[in-house]
Amino acid sequence: MKIRADIAELLHAGHRDNAIAKQLGACPKTVARARAALGLPTDPAGRTVYDTLEDAFRAHTEPTDNGHLLWTGSFNSGVPTIRHKGHRHSAYLIAYRIGHGHDPQGRCRPDCGRPGCVAPGHVDDGPGRARTRDTYAAIFGEEAAS
Repeated sequence: MKIRADIAELLHAGHRDNAIAKQLGACPKTVARARAALGLPTDPAGRTVYDTLEDAFRAHTEPTDNGHLLWTGSFNSGVPTIRHKGHRHSAYLIAYRIGHGHDPQGRCRPDCGRPGCVAPGHVDDGPGRARTRDTYAAIFGEEAAS
């Protein structure tokens, strides 16, 4: 089977069959056949199955030219989320783990100001944000916000 390069690229990037078909104007069955021919797994609902949570995370991000990593997956109450092996995970939590090598203390969120950014270096937990505030206060001579 000859597989279109644009379909193969999006399949390898982890996009869903229906999304690829819609984006490229292809038949969903053509995309599904290409997925099978490439040996890429799907779950019973037709979604791509990722071996690791980090692989699933990376498949739903898009880098920008200015250092941000934008979330292209779904959101739950404004928080970027992903389902992996039957569990829902915050993309912020995954980004924090990737960037810091351990779980955060309390809530984590980006501190870069860019909506939808999940770059591991831009996501911090409560103590990390407090350290950043203290550093800015020390540099600029302002009182640290509590």
